[in-house]
Amino acid sequence: MLVPLHPPANMGALFFQVLLFSLIVSNVDGRFIVEKNSISVLSPYSLHSKHDASIGNFGVPDYGGSLVGTVVYPSKGANGCAEFDGDKPFKSKAHRPNILLLDRGDCYFALKVWNGQQAGAAAVLVADSIDEALITMDSPEESTDANGYIEKIGIPSALIEKSFGDTLKEALKKGEEVVIKMDWTESMPHPDQRVEYELWTNSNDECGFVVMSR
Repeated sequence: MLVPLHPPANMGALFFQVLLFSLIVSNVDGRFIVEKNSISVLSPYSLHSKHDASIGNFGVPDYGGSLVGTVVYPSKGANGCAEFDGDKPFKSKAHRPNILLLDRGDCYFALKVWNGQQAGAAAVLVADSIDEALITMDSPEESTDANGYIEKIGIPSALIEKSFGDTLKEALKKGEEVVIKMDWTESMPHPDQRVEYELWTNSNDECGFVVMSR
């Protein structure tokens, strides 16, 4: 004898909740955004160009502003992992702020920028060591910051592509004065005065679990 099966009384509610969860997930746009600013080479004329750079997630980017300065590259300790000798050891020919160019590798990005700031740099550029898409210069875990320098960083910094870094180094090696403009006017987080949110979720997190279990 066949006994007809009846759906549970709450089947309709369960279906509605699953449908609602599916709609939420389908509208979630999960993406990793590399925040960028632009760098224009003003001098020498032969290097006139504009490049993208990724903004470090520490320090103080001058959102909405810009900085014109002379690029300097250390003759030693170019990775910036150790303190530079002397009081403000980098001097430009003109009375412009110094923008210190350092090499990637051997220590945290934030430590390089901190040592550059201590040496009097107005900003720090880190040249990538490999040809790749720009990434965000992340700050290290607090447990590795024994001296608390991360919170003391008050200058902007950016990662530039290896090819651009090589071009700057070659010009400096020839004794040319390299003047650049770091521009954050196009890097405003919310230029349209709107508050925006990015929702990151999956079916295993607490939000997804609650929706699926009710």
